[in-house]
Amino acid sequence: MRIATTYCRWLGLLLVTACLAGTAYGQNRTVTLTLNTATVADTIRTDSFIEVRGAGNGTAPFTLVDGNMIDWGDVSTIEPENIGGDYWRVTFEVADTTNLVFKFYSQQAEDAGLNGWEADPNPEIPVGTGDTTNTGVPLSTVHFFEAQSEYRGAEQDRGDYDWRPWEAKEDSIAIWFRVAMFGPHSEELGYDPSASSPDQNIGVRGDNLGSASMLDWGSTNLVLDRESTNDNVAGYNIYSGVAYYPTSAAGTEQAYKFVIDDAVLDDGNLGWEDANLSGNNRTFTIPEDDSTLQWVYLGNTPPTSTEPVASAVIFSVDLSPLEDLGLFDVARGDTLEVRGDFNGWDCDNPDDCLLLRAPGESVFEQAIPITAIPLTERNYKFFLNLNDSLFRAEFGGVEVIPSGWEEPISTQGANRTFIFEGLENDFQDLPVFRFNDIYDGNIIPDGANVDVNFSVDMSPALANQSDPFEPASDTVSIRIAEPFWAITQGYELTPRDDDPTLGDGINLASFARIFQLTDDDNDMIYTGTLTFRGLTYGAIQYQYAYGADGQFFIEPEGGTAGEGRRRTRFIAPNADGSWPPSWDFPQETFRPEGGPFTGAFEQNPVTVGVEAVNDEVPSTIALGQNYPNPFNPTTTFEYAITRTQNVKIRVYDMLGRLVETLVDATQPPATYQVTFDASRLASGVYIYRLEAGNQVMTKRMLLIK
Repeated sequence: MRIATTYCRWLGLLLVTACLAGTAYGQNRTVTLTLNTATVADTIRTDSFIEVRGAGNGTAPFTLVDGNMIDWGDVSTIEPENIGGDYWRVTFEVADTTNLVFKFYSQQAEDAGLNGWEADPNPEIPVGTGDTTNTGVPLSTVHFFEAQSEYRGAEQDRGDYDWRPWEAKEDSIAIWFRVAMFGPHSEELGYDPSASSPDQNIGVRGDNLGSASMLDWGSTNLVLDRESTNDNVAGYNIYSGVAYYPTSAAGTEQAYKFVIDDAVLDDGNLGWEDANLSGNNRTFTIPEDDSTLQWVYLGNTPPTSTEPVASAVIFSVDLSPLEDLGLFDVARGDTLEVRGDFNGWDCDNPDDCLLLRAPGESVFEQAIPITAIPLTERNYKFFLNLNDSLFRAEFGGVEVIPSGWEEPISTQGANRTFIFEGLENDFQDLPVFRFNDIYDGNIIPDGANVDVNFSVDMSPALANQSDPFEPASDTVSIRIAEPFWAITQGYELTPRDDDPTLGDGINLASFARIFQLTDDDNDMIYTGTLTFRGLTYGAIQYQYAYGADGQFFIEPEGGTAGEGRRRTRFIAPNADGSWPPSWDFPQETFRPEGGPFTGAFEQNPVTVGVEAVNDEVPSTIALGQNYPNPFNPTTTFEYAITRTQNVKIRVYDMLGRLVETLVDATQPPATYQVTFDASRLASGVYIYRLEAGNQVMTKRMLLIK
């Protein structure tokens, strides 16, 4: 997401002046970076937003001698321009005393749920003289985007800065073909997204140039591969692959087409692309160096879609818990914004993002204009634009304050989403949310302390190929990923930019490794106790880390789309509202690989409580009526299942919109009771729905406030 504040912009101007004055007698060097985006598993366009983000001499934001600024957020001004097809280039000046670490960032990949940041490690341009592109590589070197998201079955680090998605060969020219199998033409030719090679091959046929070509019109010699195994992302339907030509073929024209081919039952009935192709065939001139052909839709026929609609969505947030904690204060000058893919993840225009307090209430709301295709999913988060100086003074002069982005507990820090209805001349009214999903019942009062016990099996870290765990020398600790909680505990935050072990580059203030765990009996189970001191909230997002001498390996975060970005646990208050003196989190297992933290997060016990009330195996599946009904704001109901199975209980409004998932888990046979807190919802009729195996049951409940 793109992050910018007025404070940062003014700070940048001051740094420009200071930096220029301080480097008047130094030598400058020109840095030229060239990027190829053919390795992003999405249809990156030539007008997409690409940016170089990073730090100079360990500091971010950092102002370069030419006035450009580099930062881990969009305060950075180093933005490559498209120079044709998949290729992007940017040139800027640095002082010869500047050490630069950086990553390329793709906003479109971020919006598509692929994670817009490149994988670790960060490329580095060390202190030195002479024009350069990067350490140890020539000026002509092209860098292919090394995505964190899965690409051709692999995730994270692809290799060196000059990594290629193909094998480089001497005396050969590699050409990368790429086709998006979206749209009506693919369907007309019988493309089956669920089929794989050899049942269905997506390939290239073309002029046989003798020894100069691997293409032929009579056979599919070049079979392309899927770019992603995830059927929820664009790369699942994008295919690509490489053809090799001898260097002597440079300057020769190659005619070709993409085809859908059955490699087993090939009876000549091929799916030849033929729509909207000038001269029936595609052509390109073989260049002198390896190159990529920019992606195309099959037959140049893009998918059909509904036209975008201009409408408005009402966002509402109850900030009373944060006001009680002192984390938000209108009198201090703090404001609340909504930022998402519909307004560029920023608040340049307050009409598109600023939420205002409803008179006499703790609810902030606004109708935000949005233009988008109806029934598409939109991503967003709420953002606290804090008065930096007054916030810093109020919390004991802390040097670093939270960046303002919420880390929703319900998504474990990932983006919030909603389905845009596109109501013309009307408003779409979303439920009333809580910032970070913190409810009144989550607040541990002043004077109450809870000792929370952590336990983690570090055995998998021993086999971590990138950084094996060394029990004799490495310490094990916890990294807190939610800065507002850390502030309530008096911890000094560390800017995420300053922690080279984090890697994803988002400019988010965070506190790392607040206490160490120990293994007293050498069984690889590390334990430790962290005290939650009221006034705070009984929920935490975190990851485990290990290392020595200031260098740490931290469990990789999941993506910003979907659930499970981080570990997320709760302390449940007692039935009478008091808080237990101690609480045990379940024993966990260190996870050195990336991806969502499946099974490492919980539901908020305040919004929904689920407990087995009868362990006898029921004879039938049942869903009981809630009581009381009508209710305000809590109600309970029972349900019964007859065998171990996955159970989902969801609440919908009368328009069919999902407003809450109460249960989504595999449960043994029993009768269960659910307690539902609807304090964030508006008055009205709601439907709660039980899904257990093939059984679906629904009932209605009435909320009156």
